[in-house]
Amino acid sequence: MAKSSRIDAAEFRREGFRFFTPTPTRWGDCDMLGHINNVEYLRYYESGRLDYFHRVLDVETGGELEENLILADIQVTFLRQIHHPSALEVGTRVRRIGNSSFTIESAIFATGEAEPCSVARAISVWFDYTADRSKTIPAEMRRVIESFEGSVA
Repeated sequence: MAKSSRIDAAEFRREGFRFFTPTPTRWGDCDMLGHINNVEYLRYYESGRLDYFHRVLDVETGGELEENLILADIQVTFLRQIHHPSALEVGTRVRRIGNSSFTIESAIFATGEAEPCSVARAISVWFDYTADRSKTIPAEMRRVIESFEGSVA
């Protein structure tokens, strides 16, 4: 029997996150059934990742950068529906750091709730746009992540 690809939500409780991005729903996020469309969850996760990159890692964005972080992979597990209006928070953390990539784990929480509505695991890669290939994560970025997160495998 094939192993399930669902992420184990038990590892994604609120107390496991130190970084949160407030994310209110918008009317336009709803699908025809009146709940938040699945595509919007990925946008919420993107907002959480970028907020982490900006506020924790001090990573710049823009068209003139020679190297920066890119998203290489993402897996999302939907646990329950979200309806509009909802005040949400996206928890974001770095779980593992490799040579040129790191694993980002995220969860969407209704404000004040311990259990997530959805969880995600993504791989971000430090990327050299000129050479069109991955590059070693800068030592200072690695130090900041390890300092902020505590223990990172």
